[in-house]
Amino acid sequence: MSSTPWKPNSYPPTRRSDHVDLYKSALKGQVTVSDPYQWLEKDSEETDKWTTSQEVFTREYLDKNSDRQRLEDEIRSNMDYAKVPRAQNVLFQMLNSSSSLLRHYKMMEDALYRSKSKNLPDFSRGNSSDEEVFFDTNLLTADGTAALSTYDFSDCGKYFAYGIAYSGSDFSTIHVRSTDSPLSEAGKDDRFPDVIQHVKFSSPKWSKDSKGFFYQRYPAPKEAKDGIETGGDVDAMVYYHKLGTTQSEDILIYSDKTNPEWMWSVDITEDGKYIVLYTAKDSSRKNLLWIADLNENEIGPNIKWQKLVDEFESEYHIIANEGPVLYVKTNADAPQYKVTTIDVSKEKPVFADFIPEAKDANLTEIDFVNNDTFVVIYKRNVKDEVYLYSKTGSQLTRLASDFVGAASIVSRPNQPHFFVSMTGFNSPGTIARYDFTAPEDQRWSIYRTTKVNGLNPDDFESKQVWYESKDGTKVPMFIVRHKSTPFDGTAPAIQYGYGGFSISINPFFSPSILTFMQTYGVILAVPNIRGGAEFGEDWHKAGTREQKGNVFDDFVAATFRNLRLVGKAWTSDYGDPDQPEDFDFIYPLSPVHNVPTDKVLPPTILLTADHDDRVVPMHSFKHAATLQYTLPHNPHPLLLRVDKKSGHGAGKSTEKRIQEAADKWGFVAQSLGLVWKDQK
Repeated sequence: MSSTPWKPNSYPPTRRSDHVDLYKSALKGQVTVSDPYQWLEKDSEETDKWTTSQEVFTREYLDKNSDRQRLEDEIRSNMDYAKVPRAQNVLFQMLNSSSSLLRHYKMMEDALYRSKSKNLPDFSRGNSSDEEVFFDTNLLTADGTAALSTYDFSDCGKYFAYGIAYSGSDFSTIHVRSTDSPLSEAGKDDRFPDVIQHVKFSSPKWSKDSKGFFYQRYPAPKEAKDGIETGGDVDAMVYYHKLGTTQSEDILIYSDKTNPEWMWSVDITEDGKYIVLYTAKDSSRKNLLWIADLNENEIGPNIKWQKLVDEFESEYHIIANEGPVLYVKTNADAPQYKVTTIDVSKEKPVFADFIPEAKDANLTEIDFVNNDTFVVIYKRNVKDEVYLYSKTGSQLTRLASDFVGAASIVSRPNQPHFFVSMTGFNSPGTIARYDFTAPEDQRWSIYRTTKVNGLNPDDFESKQVWYESKDGTKVPMFIVRHKSTPFDGTAPAIQYGYGGFSISINPFFSPSILTFMQTYGVILAVPNIRGGAEFGEDWHKAGTREQKGNVFDDFVAATFRNLRLVGKAWTSDYGDPDQPEDFDFIYPLSPVHNVPTDKVLPPTILLTADHDDRVVPMHSFKHAATLQYTLPHNPHPLLLRVDKKSGHGAGKSTEKRIQEAADKWGFVAQSLGLVWKDQK
């Protein structure tokens, strides 16, 4: 098809005010910054009408794409397959003491399944009849705007605590149900009366006696929130909920009014001896680490915490413990991470290295299994490697040495087996099982391989290349293409990068992107730019604050290389504009305040959602308004897509993701005039 015609100077009107903000600059003193769209920061009737007009305007343009619905249907068809459990989900045995049955649970795309017996389902001949639906998220709402955001099983196996997020919000409401009462058919929901509200950035964590669970919540809003998200949340609190009681009876564990932006999470060691309190003040990889002996403390606000780490200097996460000896993953003096032990039996805790830092690989994940072995994943040049280590910290062996992609561990400490989930750009997912009870040469086996409808992963190929950024830094990049797509500079290409918050962009399988690539003959480029965690904390820091420009330089350098071929918690990465020193490096990078007036901008669409309470949408609102005001004559569209009743993504339904993918990739196709391959 030809590119969709565009008529400049036709944007919906946007009111401009004379509002200005005052900032302090370390270089220039007081600085006045015009903010004519400050009113878009407020959840008001005017803001709602403006976002509606923008959404209608954008929808009119997107609907001019004659392939739009066909693309959505193709994506939906290609996403309709049984996914293997993802890294954040589980595949493990639960002992249900009421029935004395071992049950295996695993999370798929839209439902939680479990085995019908104590045996693992057999997938050697495809889908198994040995499993049943335990929790079908499609039954939560008729319009698909509710999602299962978090969950935890009690140790006794009788209870299932789960969080439901509505309209894509990061806020969840926690409910509880018996594992004897699955949510598997419409009209039947036998959940308990327990209702826990205002939960955010938190999962329920059951106490070892299975009588209740810990969680983090925020104060109830003064006014009901059902409109556009505009601000952050403060004054988080940790509570303990006793099963069968109301939320008003929950026991406060910890809060800190002097640090309203801090957040907490709670864990319980496997032996039930220690309660662990992690404290974070922002999105940086730094936290406090406190523990308390539950044999010596009652659950409540008077717990006597042993403050093992009481300064925000590094990240600490407890992996396992043997009595008073804790095994902890940390980046303290180890930007690529290491494992240390902390002996808390001493008057002053004793820290000692257990698995030293590997200078050429990033230790991303470690689990304790079989009560005597550690499973470790190292990321080397953005490709994961899986190893076994002994209880003495010695490396034993490497598993799946021929695997190229991203891996994650699914395990429980006391089980004699564990699973490894493996994915890649052209690999939808494989689950391998390691069984300590089997003969040594038979311990590793493939448990399940995903079969995809509509796409043949073998038709695609990926390779890794390296390029030089502006300052000479070598940056890796993956190039993915359908094997029929020419690699001679004639094919269109899309480029995706992230570069923030110490988040690695690992090889991933995306049916929607592969559908787009196969349909239009497009090449995908994924540069692993600085700001992520691909090479540890140093790589992350090289894309933060004063060095944030490296992120954009890396991305631009990748583009030139390819042309030759084919919120408050954010301050740790971006800085705080209220700090004079930070203002001086933030302002020159601000997209809102640096719209070029001497350049033609390419077709642009900003995607946000009105219920996004993680990256509040007003940033996108103000950017779109500024683009449309400054460049109304731009020969290409500058659009804003506002997804109503949706959020950042964690709680977004499959249907919402399909619609967004069709709009996003359809916009690329109609902007570039790409032709559906069977129409050429």
